[in-house]
Amino acid sequence: MSDLQKRLQMALDAAHMAIWDSRLVNGQVIDGTVSWSARGAALLGLEERALTQPFRSFLDCVHADDRDKVINVLQDGVRRRDGYALQYRVVWPDDSEHWLAAKAQVFMDGGGQPERTLGIIWDVTEHMAREIMIAERKELAEVTLSSIGDGVMTTDPQGKTRYLNRVAEQLTGWSNDMAQGQDIQDTLSLLDEHTGQAPEHVAIKCLRLRQAIGMSTHTLLLTREGRRIAIEESAAPIWSRDGDILGAVVVFRDVSHERKLSQELSWQATHDMLTGLLNRREFEHLVAGALHTAKQDGHVHALLYLDLDQFKVINDTCGHGAGDVLLQLLAKMLQGRMRDSDILARLGGDELGVLLPHCPLDHARQIGEQLRQAVREFRFAWDERSFELGVSIGIVEISQDSKSMSELLSAADQACYLAKEQGRNRLHVYQEADVMLAQRHGEMLWISRLNEAFTHDYFRLYAMPIVHLRDRPEYHDEVLIRIRNGKGDLILPGTFIPAAERYDMMLSIDRWVIRAVCQHIQSVRDSLPPLEAMAESRRRAPALYSVNLSGMSLADTGLHDYITGQFVQYAVAPEQICFEITETAVIANLPQAQVFMHKLKALGCRFSLDDFGSGFSSFGYLRALPVDYLKIDGVFVRDIASNAVNRAMVKAINEVGHVMGLKTVAEYVENDATLAIIRELGIDYAQGYAVGGLRPLTAGVD
Repeated sequence: MSDLQKRLQMALDAAHMAIWDSRLVNGQVIDGTVSWSARGAALLGLEERALTQPFRSFLDCVHADDRDKVINVLQDGVRRRDGYALQYRVVWPDDSEHWLAAKAQVFMDGGGQPERTLGIIWDVTEHMAREIMIAERKELAEVTLSSIGDGVMTTDPQGKTRYLNRVAEQLTGWSNDMAQGQDIQDTLSLLDEHTGQAPEHVAIKCLRLRQAIGMSTHTLLLTREGRRIAIEESAAPIWSRDGDILGAVVVFRDVSHERKLSQELSWQATHDMLTGLLNRREFEHLVAGALHTAKQDGHVHALLYLDLDQFKVINDTCGHGAGDVLLQLLAKMLQGRMRDSDILARLGGDELGVLLPHCPLDHARQIGEQLRQAVREFRFAWDERSFELGVSIGIVEISQDSKSMSELLSAADQACYLAKEQGRNRLHVYQEADVMLAQRHGEMLWISRLNEAFTHDYFRLYAMPIVHLRDRPEYHDEVLIRIRNGKGDLILPGTFIPAAERYDMMLSIDRWVIRAVCQHIQSVRDSLPPLEAMAESRRRAPALYSVNLSGMSLADTGLHDYITGQFVQYAVAPEQICFEITETAVIANLPQAQVFMHKLKALGCRFSLDDFGSGFSSFGYLRALPVDYLKIDGVFVRDIASNAVNRAMVKAINEVGHVMGLKTVAEYVENDATLAIIRELGIDYAQGYAVGGLRPLTAGVD
């Protein structure tokens, strides 16, 4: 052996490296042979002596998962004729796994074709073990640290506790040292909020299914001290590089405040906020349930519809504050006169509903009379004045013969109407013959009054300003309709709109308003001198008028053509008209509403969604509607200064609206305190007496 060879061998020995020599057959690695130095054979776990073997025999020593990689890397190096480098595992005869690293060059024969590869090989088992361990620790640390703001716990593959971060220690009452090796079910004890039972633990489920488990929304944490904390928790598996599960990481956080707020919002969804009684939506749900038991099981129930007789007088003479107090006092008084199983609800305004479960009609009549007498004996004092009240009550039986929930409510309403017609402050039990009688009375009363308003032009338009809160000069009014009858009385829409809806006259009223607004815009333009009229037409932000549309009009296939016809006739720019529609009307006519809105939107009209928040599926529909403005339901705005839940609701609606690119409007802004809060919340517009009162819409005056 020459000095050069000796020096090379010494260097290889010092570096714990060996030579390997791969001979090719027709340029193919797989068909060739491999020659090893004695040290190289030892790296394969074989006897330490020089060895030449078929390449396929060498592959038998390679880990089954790495064989394709070895062949592909070597063959690719031969193809490129510039060598290769790779790391792979070999399995010794004793089944132990070892990592080898190899690096080689390609040598050519006299014809310039690849003949052999010659290179070095060495053991990197310890190095790879350290890399794997570092990678596992890094992954575990990254998952833990990324969740450090919440409680974080990790387990081993058997669900034994490995680690708690500081927040987890505080929430569970377990220290990191105490929890080591304990079952995760003990250190993170979880209960179902509704049943009080322990569900399958999120960490155990994660380990069993070998997948992440999403956030739960009804879990309680039972601390080491026995306290119960509302939490949301999730879990994810921790994987090794080989695809083995090293354990699970559980992330959880205290949501006591959020869950309490959610429960309050859920309560608000089913209750009237003024009186604390059930609201109409929940009452209708309960009536539907009573109807179901009547049809399925033959039970008999009763439904009462109450309308206060003197409420409007008190409201008009003493103000809405007095009316609100009266309703609260009456609600409390009436509940005290009813059975525990009876259900009292506020259906709207001064209308109440009572559901009497398992109550025959005769008994229902007795209860109704007791309620009537209680209201009659009630005295309401306000500002040194005392008021007597009366109540008209309609009663309808819920039995197997009843048809539908809506027909039951309609029947109770008709019976109440007839009680009023017969002199007020009395009961009327619904009978089939009442339908025609009520319809005849209603048609005679309302159809004639509304037709008279059309014939004699009694309708009047009023404007309520919508004011931008960022000092941007805009002219934006909501247009409201009233009736000024022949006696000079001003009739509010709450009086005649329900009747118009019942007797299909809303289409005519909506069209009258659209035409009248277009005429008004033309009158304003015609009243200006020519130069001012030209300047007005070129103003970047022309006056904007919000026109309310009913649900019936949304389903009117001819309304689009009527609107465009009015625009043409009165030379109105579509950009000057914003149509206000309620969330309820849109949902009831969603397909037609989408088509109608998209057509007018294409012309330049704008749309405002009114009373937003009164329904709890609201946000889902927003994506499907081309809305520009979101008017937050005044029931949330009115007492925002004193109600934290309403403030949170308004804040949430405003933020979601802004994320979706919509402008927000707060309704019922009645005082400076409310105005200051909605400014602080970043709402774009305000409407209410704190920023501007109602005014007649006068021809020629903008």
